[in-house]
Amino acid sequence: MTSTPKRLLLVEDDAHDARFVMRAFAQVDKSIELVLATDADEALGQLASGHFDYMLMDIKLPGSDGIELLRRVRKSRATALIPIIVLTSSINPADALQCYGAGANAYAAKPSSVIEYRRFAEAFIRFWVESTILPPGMSARR
Repeated sequence: MTSTPKRLLLVEDDAHDARFVMRAFAQVDKSIELVLATDADEALGQLASGHFDYMLMDIKLPGSDGIELLRRVRKSRATALIPIIVLTSSINPADALQCYGAGANAYAAKPSSVIEYRRFAEAFIRFWVESTILPPGMSARR
């Protein structure tokens, strides 16, 4: 689907959810390279060692939670502009407000079926990859 390969950092500690996300993206667009981090520290390490076009993350993580991860990613000049989409089981408006306040670009509830994960991946690709214009310098690899 996409012409230029994109890298997506998936920050998810639940193995089943991570597998559903990875499978859905692989079915929808094989050119998206997904890299999995299972906690905030691992995510920060991945971000420090490579270029990512997008970040898809849960907020309920072991150790530092997702809100703290958002704040740290946004504080760094190297990662401040990466589009960050929160994909979480929490539908609590207070969690959504905290995430947006910490710098999330979008907040979505986790799908409840394999079909819905695929629909999420399709919508993600259509909006974030095919339609959105990223800030200058975001599309080039470091």
